[in-house]
Amino acid sequence: MGSQYRLDELARRANVASTTVRLYQTKGLLAPPRLEGRTGYYDNSHLSRLRLIARLQNEGHSLAGIANLLEQWEQGRSLDAVIGVEAELDALLGEVHAIVLDPTELLERFPQGMMTPELIQRAAALGLSQLTEDAKIRLADRRFLETGSTLAHLGIPADVILDEWEALTAHTDEIATRFVDLFEAHLAPADWQTGLDTDRARQLAQTLAKLQATARQVLATALDASIGRLGRERLGELIKP
Repeated sequence: MGSQYRLDELARRANVASTTVRLYQTKGLLAPPRLEGRTGYYDNSHLSRLRLIARLQNEGHSLAGIANLLEQWEQGRSLDAVIGVEAELDALLGEVHAIVLDPTELLERFPQGMMTPELIQRAAALGLSQLTEDAKIRLADRRFLETGSTLAHLGIPADVILDEWEALTAHTDEIATRFVDLFEAHLAPADWQTGLDTDRARQLAQTLAKLQATARQVLATALDASIGRLGRERLGELIKP
């Protein structure tokens, strides 16, 4: 028998509130737990589904849209097949980097008075954060919090940090589109959206994960080279007599 979790443990591992797990069950997004008497036990398939839902939410899908996507995905497939692919994607794409904080905890990460209500609203509009049902703030990626806090403490204003994030995502979206186009043109079979069985779906997930890792390495290498080249040019101008 695999890992088993009670409700609170499952919620902690998925980085969501226990009430969120119940909500997903009510909306049919998450299967009910296995009951032993009056105690419910969840397993890794529930954890994979919660992480998949979190990824789709981070990409801007509503719960209704996610329900529709999952329904279309499950049509014509057994439950075991769906769970198998979800687990494969969960293992290959890595953990969700979301973090949930109390509002006071968020404010403490930045210099005093820097994070105004207007800036918090703008961060939400950019998809970086959202208010949870229990009045906490869920950040889509803890890494943005860490880098944003570092830049703020270096002295860069929070509104400028958000400006740069908005500008950078336009460039990264363009780069990601190029890699996805490569995936569809050269790596995915012609019928990948409609004609995949479980084994082929898992193989495709593995290929996509390898492409993702390679794209990350290519981007980091290119960025290092660009910063080095431009840095030398700028510093060269500074030290000229």
